[in-house]
Parts: sequence; C-alpha cells; structure tokens
Amino acid sequence: MIDEERLIQAKYAAMSDEELLDVLRQRAAELGRLPIKEDVTGAAYFKQRFGPWPRILEQAGLKPVSEKHLHRKEKYRKKHTEMRKRSTENRKKRREERIATECLLQTTS
Repeated sequence: MIDEERLIQAKYAAMSDEELLDVLRQRAAELGRLPIKEDVTGAAYFKQRFGPWPRILEQAGLKPVSEKHLHRKEKYRKKHTEMRKRSTENRKKRREERIATECLLQTTS
C-alpha cells in the first residue's frame, strides 16, 4: 500500500494544479456527489498541495466558497493590513525620535 501511495504521489507531483483538480472533478462525476477524502486515492497529497479538504473542493469548483471562510479571510486581511500600517507608523516614529535625539546630542557636544 505504501508503494502504491508513493507512485500516486509521484504521478500527482508531475501534474499541474489544474490537472490534479481535474482528477478530483472526475472522481466527483464518477461518484455523483462530492467526494470525501476516503473516496480519493492520494488525498493526503491533495491536502499537502492545496490545503484543507473544503478549500480543495472549492478550488476544484465542486463546492461554493463558504461565506464563513470568506468572512474569516477578510477579517484576517483587515487585521494584518492594520498591523502593517501601525508597524510602519511605529518605525517612522522611532526613526524621528532617534534623529531628534542624535541632533540634541550633537548640539550639546
């Protein structure tokens, strides 16, 4: 079984993302429903390459993108955008303080 899994992973590794997602689409067509991980040979490789199973199904176009996932993604994006902005502002402030301190030291020397 381990050798079979390795062969499948080697085959999948040579495929483009779209080709690999086509494998998943074909499996869904064969089953007549959304495949679960146990229905797909090499599901661990899919997860390694594309992430969590629901995201894999979304990328393959088999499942609509979850509103909950979109909301979390947007919330994450906003949070990190704000953090980057604050970080930039803090660096600018520290730089200005350092320059002011250096100027003050030069004038008192």
